[in-house]
Amino acid sequence: MLGWSMQHRTLAAFVALTMLLVSSSGCLGLLQGREYMESLRGDPEESESQSPLSIEHTFVNVQQETWDEDFPIDSSVTEISVYFKAAFFLSDLTDDIGLEPRYVDVMIKDSNGNEMWSKRTATTESTLEEKIEPQENGKFLSGDWNVFIDASGGGLAGIGEDSFLMTITVTRTCIEFPQDGGKCVTL
Repeated sequence: MLGWSMQHRTLAAFVALTMLLVSSSGCLGLLQGREYMESLRGDPEESESQSPLSIEHTFVNVQQETWDEDFPIDSSVTEISVYFKAAFFLSDLTDDIGLEPRYVDVMIKDSNGNEMWSKRTATTESTLEEKIEPQENGKFLSGDWNVFIDASGGGLAGIGEDSFLMTITVTRTCIEFPQDGGKCVTL
């Protein structure tokens, strides 16, 4: 019984002495604490994030509209894809019934003003997602790119309406840190 009590006191003294040394070691204690916390954290992983820019419009009466939007491109961009869809109510009969010309004209330019993608349509159509090819050494030119849309259409509420949808998806490489809750950080 006496041996067990002696061991118990020795263990308690050892724990107290250890706590005293760790708490009074100043910078060394902080360093050990930080190293311990770092060992608990998972490794960062390379991932991808997507930023879509969508422009959608439904014509409710005869009108002409234009859109002029910029979107940022930097060295972390790995892919730019474009989806385009247009629907013209009674598009086959436009000439027969004398409607004003209806169309959607889209142009995407890089930061130097070079045309990278364009589409003009006056009929109902939908394209599969198309990719814009990178320029310099497999990279996209950094800066503010521009999408310009000129469209003319018409519609009668409840009867039929012209419409279009344009979505540009910019994919970037990023680093995901587990302790940030899955937030992707571009470099």
